[in-house]
Amino acid sequence: MITLEKNGLQKKVSTGYSWKSLLFGCLYPLTRSDYGGALRHFFYITLSCGLSYLITPFFYNEKYIKGLIDNGYKPSNLKTKMYLMNKFNYMVGI
Repeated sequence: MITLEKNGLQKKVSTGYSWKSLLFGCLYPLTRSDYGGALRHFFYITLSCGLSYLITPFFYNEKYIKGLIDNGYKPSNLKTKMYLMNKFNYMVGI
């Protein structure tokens, strides 16, 4: 679990496998206001006749974190910054 922040707003984000994505499919990104992620989920599930329902949870959290960083969210502490640099090869500032 890492914490990202933007303009005083903090978001706690899980890392690794997304169990909630496996259980709830394209509805889970909607609860996070990740409309692009929900659309991708739905598109992949439709295109693969449901097979991607089992594969997408491996990558969803990483895509969500990258999307938050691209939208201006920054690590809230040094531990989170080091994790992002090591795991995702991201150069992000605090």
